[in-house]
Amino acid sequence: MMDTAAFIAAAESLSHQDLDRLLEFYADDCEFTDPFQTVRGKTAIRQVYSEMFTHLHGPRFRDLRLMGAATPGSSEVVIGWTFEFAIRPGKPPQQLRGCSRLCLNTLGKIQDHTDYWDGSRLMQAFPVVGPVIAWLRRKIAHPSSR
Repeated sequence: MMDTAAFIAAAESLSHQDLDRLLEFYADDCEFTDPFQTVRGKTAIRQVYSEMFTHLHGPRFRDLRLMGAATPGSSEVVIGWTFEFAIRPGKPPQQLRGCSRLCLNTLGKIQDHTDYWDGSRLMQAFPVVGPVIAWLRRKIAHPSSR
């Protein structure tokens, strides 16, 4: 079984310099999926996180929490989180809420990591497409959610 407390601690303190610490929790042939991409292998996952630090200002995961009880021998863990970032220095911080479904192999390593979050919320933060996405969300939203 994976040490979920250690994984949460590594994710909450994640920096560009210590990506290897987080990647220790992953199987060599693991797969990572989010609303924009699917990649396979630790090298590709390292690149996803590395680009996050390169292209966003001050990205960090906070309020990580285990959603449901992890039982001994379980092969799946779901962790909720809030992701904070700014598009560039001086721009207002953004927040995305989501969760990660981690499927574990028999050694307790992450074999499949799938992130669930609203990709349109991220796109709203960008200057060119943001206003279009915000307008579209308002047009199709139920009146009670506006």
